[in-house]
Amino acid sequence: MDYFIDFLLLALIYNIFFYKKWKRELKWALTIKTLMYLYVVLVLFVTLMPFTMPFSGMNKGFMETANFIPFRDLRLKYDGAIREIVLNILMMVPFGFLYPSITKKGMLKTVVTTLFFSLAIESYQLLSVWWNGIETRIFDVTDLITNTSGGLIGYLTFVILRAVVIK
Repeated sequence: MDYFIDFLLLALIYNIFFYKKWKRELKWALTIKTLMYLYVVLVLFVTLMPFTMPFSGMNKGFMETANFIPFRDLRLKYDGAIREIVLNILMMVPFGFLYPSITKKGMLKTVVTTLFFSLAIESYQLLSVWWNGIETRIFDVTDLITNTSGGLIGYLTFVILRAVVIK
């Protein structure tokens, strides 16, 4: 039920704020922007959903759940560390590809925007532990690094494919 409400809210946001604005554009632009919106919804589904209501029970030790040591899990040989790194990179490749397709921004702007998108997700995860005391998701600096790397790989893929298509 929680997911249904979240998806319903995101569908309403798309319809009210984005589709009405984008439907006047060329069909390919509407398609690319809608793909970007759906991609962001899927990232939110994987990283944050179900959305939680803030301040239902503050947990004073929420900073204890955060990891500020880059690649700590890999160095400590935790099971699944490599898988998590690869998945985090892959998760942001579409962002690095779609963002410059829509905005016509360069590499630096795309990578910085990827970093801030990832930082927003990680910060929400950290705050959700504080809000609810549920430690299912944690802030991890490795995720910031790997997500941003994925955005860079996506941007480089965009540049290569754009050059091939133009030729």
